[in-house]
Amino acid sequence: MGTTQPWQVFAWAAARYGELYACVLSTNLTHEGVSIEAYIKAKSWRQRWSKDEAISLVADYLRRGEWTPMLTMWLGDGKARWRNILQSKYELLVATKEPWRLGIRKGAYEAVVASGNEAFVKLREAAGVYGELLDLLRAHKWIYIKLATDDGFRAAAKQKGNITVAGVVMYLELVSGRGGSLIAKYFTRDLEKALAITGRLESAGLKPNVVRSGPNYVVYITTADLLRLTERDGEIGRAIALYLTENVMNGTPPRQRGIAEKNLKRHPSFSDTVAGGWHLKLTMNKNIRTTKAY
Repeated sequence: MGTTQPWQVFAWAAARYGELYACVLSTNLTHEGVSIEAYIKAKSWRQRWSKDEAISLVADYLRRGEWTPMLTMWLGDGKARWRNILQSKYELLVATKEPWRLGIRKGAYEAVVASGNEAFVKLREAAGVYGELLDLLRAHKWIYIKLATDDGFRAAAKQKGNITVAGVVMYLELVSGRGGSLIAKYFTRDLEKALAITGRLESAGLKPNVVRSGPNYVVYITTADLLRLTERDGEIGRAIALYLTENVMNGTPPRQRGIAEKNLKRHPSFSDTVAGGWHLKLTMNKNIRTTKAY
């Protein structure tokens, strides 16, 4: 198998004991950080089915209520959207060239295998002790499953990226455009409310933007405004610093780590204030990334 996700190498190898051949095919340097493409082959195993046959078997097992093959397929080719899960919108998506074989077609190469919280509960139950390995690997797809099945975990994830600006609770978000930046968003389906929130932020000396996103209106402020807020409000500064630091270490999906790291390096004021008056220092040593508080 081939992958650009290092955790998948170990998760796959755990199910293919014996002699392995593994190599890194390429290393890519991008504005968002470093990524690799790895290839691994289980030398002690003989392939029994083609990919089409394997997909048919997964579908057959799923119809009989057996979710383990679906779990491994989803860890490889599954898709989920962090924001949708935080908003309790659950869809189990799998990328495939023939989506109708697995479920309801969504887009050219996506199948909705199941929807609702119960589907993610089934995946978590199917993992069993394998879930302990996925925890250690910090596999982002496993984190999606935990977000969908653990109310306390989801509530903590929601709270971790919040800041309050002029009395408005906004959600921090890392975006990849223009090399990676940090913004804060407020969502509403009411246009009048969106305009009222915009007015409150403007009265605080900020420059908010309003855009339409599906059924929602999104009011957001950019990195420049967040830097101004950091200088004026130590509590907001600490929340931003902790959010970025957490994403450097455990960002999900992995590209978030590179964006968070870039923001900490590009804007030192984001890391100058942390709870208790501590400071954050990001240290890079070859392939080892650490964050120190002192």
